[in-house]
Amino acid sequence: MRTKCPPAVALVCLGLFLLCCLFVPRFATLGNIENVLRVAAILCIVACGQAIVIILGGIEFSFGASVALSSVVTVMTLPTAGPIGGLVAGGATVIGIGAVNGWLVGRMGLPPVIVTLGTLMMASGTAAWLVGGLPLDAPPSAVFSWPARGRVLGIPVSILTAMLACLALHLLLAHGRIGRLWYHVGANPPAARLAGIDVARITLLGYVVAGAFCAVGAIILTSRVASGQPALAPNLAFETIAACAIGGLPLSGGRGHVLQVVFGVLTVAMLNNAVVLINLPVAWQLVLLGLAVLASVGLQKDWGALKRLAGRADR
Repeated sequence: MRTKCPPAVALVCLGLFLLCCLFVPRFATLGNIENVLRVAAILCIVACGQAIVIILGGIEFSFGASVALSSVVTVMTLPTAGPIGGLVAGGATVIGIGAVNGWLVGRMGLPPVIVTLGTLMMASGTAAWLVGGLPLDAPPSAVFSWPARGRVLGIPVSILTAMLACLALHLLLAHGRIGRLWYHVGANPPAARLAGIDVARITLLGYVVAGAFCAVGAIILTSRVASGQPALAPNLAFETIAACAIGGLPLSGGRGHVLQVVFGVLTVAMLNNAVVLINLPVAWQLVLLGLAVLASVGLQKDWGALKRLAGRADR
């Protein structure tokens, strides 16, 4: 049930990069490319979690609200738990929401769309209630700001973390037993049950691991904004879904590769950055993102056309 990375995805991503370099002012500067990669890093980490859920045949709408609630919990626990304790508490909040989603979907058999929309609203409302709807600033701390502003060997921590997240997802999907089970469950749940697979437990575990990826992204994002914001990253879930769709992951489940996630994330990040550099209204980010998703879903019906253009068609 595994799929090779479609070269068409890489072709689309490379084509967009070249177009941006040629026609978007200041896009090709080193500073801007690092900025694109920093933004893409957080999206990539969370999209790794979204990919697991999509491979399972589900979808996750609660990531954005989970990140917002995580940021609020983190800042509220800072005075008593310290920077590390606060970040751990925030991350645990996201993993807990993932576990609830996984239990409701896997054990209770509820539709993923309804479940994650429900937890989206609950997390968003809880975050707003905890801080009265207003952002809560975090006290300055070198430890707290390290995930977003730190560097290791000159490379931003967020980018390194995204690389590690992609490696972890690859190992899970390509070499881990749990990855094989996710593919089987996502492709055909009744057949997986007949094969003796505990579909409910595998689904629950998938949502928990997805929550863990989202938790890492929440930690970095909270560190970057240095505050607890009840409306933080409202479009994050949609952007991760868009990245997976643009990358070519079928929303029917059962298939997916980490490189598809990477190329999809880079495409989304470049589109958003180009809109800002061209001085278009921010709303155009959503318009272009929506068009890109529709185009990618349409192309999924005939990836062979783009593969032939890439000269690497599967035969």
